[in-house]
Amino acid sequence: MICRSAVKPVFIGLGTAAILATGGASALADATPSPSGSTSTSPAPADSASPSPPETPELVVGVKAKKAGAKADEKVGFTITAATTTGRATNVHVTEVVVSAKPTVKLDVTGACPPPAEADGCDFGSVDTEAKPIETFVSVPAKIEKLVSVTFSVTVEGTVVEATDETKEVKDSDTNKATVTFTPLPKETKSPTASPSRTPTKPSPSPSATKSSSGTSGGGSSGGSGSGGGSTSGGTSGYVPPSPNSSFDPRNPQVALPSIQAPSPSVAPSPAPGSATPQSRLQGNKAPVAQDITFERMASTQIAWLAALLVAFSLLLTQLRLGRRRVPAGAAAKRPKGSHRRPRRGMFGK
Repeated sequence: MICRSAVKPVFIGLGTAAILATGGASALADATPSPSGSTSTSPAPADSASPSPPETPELVVGVKAKKAGAKADEKVGFTITAATTTGRATNVHVTEVVVSAKPTVKLDVTGACPPPAEADGCDFGSVDTEAKPIETFVSVPAKIEKLVSVTFSVTVEGTVVEATDETKEVKDSDTNKATVTFTPLPKETKSPTASPSRTPTKPSPSPSATKSSSGTSGGGSSGGSGSGGGSTSGGTSGYVPPSPNSSFDPRNPQVALPSIQAPSPSVAPSPAPGSATPQSRLQGNKAPVAQDITFERMASTQIAWLAALLVAFSLLLTQLRLGRRRVPAGAAAKRPKGSHRRPRRGMFGK
């Protein structure tokens, strides 16, 4: 008798073989040609596919900064663009502009569409697949001390038109943003000014003085030791005179003077024979002038009058001196004492 455990695998194998045989026979029957000679084939799918629905247009907004990084004293432009994927859109305008800084600083926003988005430049109007640009500028204070990251965010709304049998208008919106980092300006480093030293600088010894001192010390040592020739060279002290600084460049005291050419003697050309000697402009007038004659007459008349006046004055003085009489000595003695004084008048007068 066959064991029960071996019966199940046998039945499973027989069933599988029967299924395979049935499938192979049906395949052969499909491939067998018909007696009329025409082959039977399965119907091919239709070549004409059903038309796909049209793509729905969408509103696309772009924000692009002209620079990814800028200095604190620069203005950075942000370009806002609006377009559609397909078709067109109407009444497209910016509804919101948000400019934020981290860390928070005071921002200066100028251009076509600053916040709040109420300027006329915020309206795009009607757009299609070609993007329309709007430019806005942002700047930060010049005295920032840290890096400042500025984010520029824009929201745009509009009405897109679907190109179907029945044209539909659907409102759409999109938002985009861009970021710029501002760096602070470098600080101006002031060069330190050297403060004047109060302690007076000691003058460095001159080389001539050091040589003379070394020679003197050498002479003294030669006298004591008795060998003057060896010790007079001055090498026993070991002192090295200070050398000038390497950067010291003495200028030549000689100054280049411009070359001066000695004047060459030249002989004046001899005058042509027969030419008259030019007369000087300052020449004495030999003929008497009426003004000179009048002046001489007036001068002689005044001199005569002055001489006559001087003679008369001299005679008058002589007469006065000779006409005064002398007072005799006796008369002068008879005059009472004090008569020359003014007499007193009044109660105590004499």
